[in-house]
Amino acid sequence: MKKTVPILLLIILFAGAAWYSFSRQPEPVHEILPPQLPPVAPVIREQPQSEQQGEEITTYIEPEPVTVPDPLPQLSESDTAIKRDLVEIIGADPLAEYLVKSQTISRLVGTIDSLTSRQVPPQMNPIRSVDGKFVTVTEGETVTMSAHNFARYDGFVELMQNADTAALVAMYQHYSPLFQIAWEENGGQGPFNDRLMDVIDHLLETPDVPGPVYLNKYEAVYLFEDPELEAMTAGQKILVRMGSVNAERVKVKLTEIKNKL
Repeated sequence: MKKTVPILLLIILFAGAAWYSFSRQPEPVHEILPPQLPPVAPVIREQPQSEQQGEEITTYIEPEPVTVPDPLPQLSESDTAIKRDLVEIIGADPLAEYLVKSQTISRLVGTIDSLTSRQVPPQMNPIRSVDGKFVTVTEGETVTMSAHNFARYDGFVELMQNADTAALVAMYQHYSPLFQIAWEENGGQGPFNDRLMDVIDHLLETPDVPGPVYLNKYEAVYLFEDPELEAMTAGQKILVRMGSVNAERVKVKLTEIKNKL
């Protein structure tokens, strides 16, 4: 959404003229005319300032163009519109690769809200799962998270990093009434924008974990061996799983979004 800068054109015209009068000395009346004197130079008298023609000022103001925003669709019918706008920001191919297109706004609202909880329900996530399996390194009884695991997130992080922050925020603000409706339908209280800012702040508080990250396998899942890491929320754990470098890139982008909001 581009905001057109109003153009103001001023053309000022000035017109003025000085009016002059000439006088001649009258000739004296005598029977015998004296020798003719040289002609007297005419005396030029300026008109008083009040008699001069006043300045004429003509101002032309180009009217500011009126931009009528596109009407918002119903929340249940918003997928086509928001997909169209996302294509303009990130491109069609990445959108097809990463985004689940159905109920996009409702999924986004539910996922954002759940990032501060223990788990993000997979059926709610609007982003497709990264390719491949969780990669670990086992040495004897010690299990650590492999650095090869971080590469699974590189494509998504690069896409997020290169996206136009101002365009993303403008798109969010355009659809914010629908985000608010989805938020209230999800049981949320107050403005969704406040909740979004709280979640961003929470993610920015995620500690840097350069590694190694030790794991324990519990049945079919891996848990962090460090109790403090295991006690973190779902959103913070995602940042740890993608590696210290990727996590820092995401935090930089989140900070940009927060500042724009």
